[in-house]
Amino acid sequence: MANVKKIFLLHNSSAFAEVETTASTIRELRERHELGNATINVNRVVVGDDHVIEDGMHIAAVTSNKTGG
Repeated sequence: MANVKKIFLLHNSSAFAEVETTASTIRELRERHELGNATINVNRVVVGDDHVIEDGMHIAAVTSNKTGG
């Protein structure tokens, strides 16, 4: 059975939504949730695609025409 994590994801919204995912890295999360080329912030820090996802993380996908995260 896959390791399911609960994260809080902000994408195309103004609020974080609780999401369950089996993604273990940002790269996998990007693919599974169609985050495209967005800049990814984890707990307010910009991270790369190899960053490991853990339960409870706040992850924001920020596109180039938006600010915040």
